[in-house]
Amino acid sequence: MKKLFGIALFGVLMGGAALPLQASSAGIDSVLVHQGTYTTTAIGHRDYGMARIEVFASDEGAVLHSVTIDLTGSSHAKTITKLKLYHAGAQLRLKTASQALIAETKGPKSNTKAVVLKLKKPLPLAKGRTNLIVAADISDKAAEGAIVDNRVLSIQISKEGEKQTIRPQQPETPLYSIVFLKRTEVLKPGDFGSKSYRIPALVTAADGSLVVMTDRRKYNSVDLPEDIDVVAQRSTDGGNTWSEPRIVAKGTGHGKGYGDVALIKASSGKLIALYVGGPGLWKSTPENPNRHYMSTSSDNGLTWTAPRDITPQIYGAECADPVRSKWMASFFGSGQGLSMRSGRVMAVIAVREPGRNGLHNYAVYSDDEGETWKVSERAIVDGDEAKVVELDNGDILMSSRTRGNRLWAKSTDGGITWGNRNSWSEIWGNACDADIVRYTSVKDGYDKSRILHTLPNHATRRNLAVWMSYDEGTSWPVKKVLCPGTSAYSSVSILPDGTVGVYFEEDESEVYTMTFIAFTLDWLSSGNDSYNAPYNN
Repeated sequence: MKKLFGIALFGVLMGGAALPLQASSAGIDSVLVHQGTYTTTAIGHRDYGMARIEVFASDEGAVLHSVTIDLTGSSHAKTITKLKLYHAGAQLRLKTASQALIAETKGPKSNTKAVVLKLKKPLPLAKGRTNLIVAADISDKAAEGAIVDNRVLSIQISKEGEKQTIRPQQPETPLYSIVFLKRTEVLKPGDFGSKSYRIPALVTAADGSLVVMTDRRKYNSVDLPEDIDVVAQRSTDGGNTWSEPRIVAKGTGHGKGYGDVALIKASSGKLIALYVGGPGLWKSTPENPNRHYMSTSSDNGLTWTAPRDITPQIYGAECADPVRSKWMASFFGSGQGLSMRSGRVMAVIAVREPGRNGLHNYAVYSDDEGETWKVSERAIVDGDEAKVVELDNGDILMSSRTRGNRLWAKSTDGGITWGNRNSWSEIWGNACDADIVRYTSVKDGYDKSRILHTLPNHATRRNLAVWMSYDEGTSWPVKKVLCPGTSAYSSVSILPDGTVGVYFEEDESEVYTMTFIAFTLDWLSSGNDSYNAPYNN
């Protein structure tokens, strides 16, 4: 009986479809091509995995000879200096240390002509699944924002001397990859003995180093009350390399973990990490609340104080406030918190209140860099993870997670009381955590005031985008996609040279990879705006 070939490039595969192809007598049941495991790369990136080919064989005997790639859609042929093919076996991601390089060719002279990756030695295809990964070396001279596009046009196999070419159909909306100024995989599944990492928080320290905090989800990807550690890392070279993770708060069992960090750089330069731990959002009660903790660093993230429990100042049965003492649960909106010009530091909590459905947002603020904490009036009804930014006139703008158009509210008294709930027409997408941060302000000597906002601009968790506002969050005329593929939570910080850094969750083919990218204002604005240092420096 003849077998059918099937293929689904990544955009189609996400819908669960595999397209039928021509019949074969070579014992191949199907061929699936996953395009866009990662859809971010960088100038000078070596071994960038562009596509994974899954070949399913019902028996042995078939041999692979070549793979043909089409690069139409790429910005320029010179973006790629070398194309490669790796035999990954049962592995889903590129791991060059353990996978065999079976074909390579120098970069294409044209992005309109097909490239054939001819194997150095024909590869016998084992019964079952064989993974092949198409990779590229990105040129050191590639342009920031260049597009890398690829299609697997065909694979050539043979059995008992008879050669066959399998030609897949192409999806209507294939994915592509973007070349950034920098890109590093800060943490991957399996690194440092942990099955999973999630929940990014990023800040630029007073000495210019970058500091990230992440949930180290040791045994699975599940939220609290799982056994989770909070870990911190630093980069002193603008995100090119990162230190090994240092445990700030160590989980010691189910119901005894920590997570969901909001990271703040106070006016003094002290770093403040706010996070939660214990029973989790849905098992929390006033008597056994999801506890709120704080750790600080006075040396730009090198060392951290032990977790300090600040729960009684926020809510729960130990809280002196008669209303908040009855709240059921609370947690911090992870990412970057706010340091105001007045010296006040602020983050946002999402609260489960008794007798009310959903979650509701409140600001949590301190005027003594975390020694004591106060809670605002209710800010956004039916919100979720939320962030705040200070406007030039001193108002505080809160942005909160929802499905569809992003929610916002303003405070005119430093975050104590809040105006009506609103939504933006331009910023919409998945119900997902995101970041809103100040890029530049005329009050600090810059030529323009700019605010940035990230969010997956899609109904699902993919297509992470960044928006920019020139009018203090009233409108968002500038938008660029950062990660066309799977992407979720994100955190943003401005580097000392004015480039923008984003730490985010990318690719969920297994569990998320924690990725850092950096880009310039020139790229974000399509050449219409450039970063200039403040005149008072």
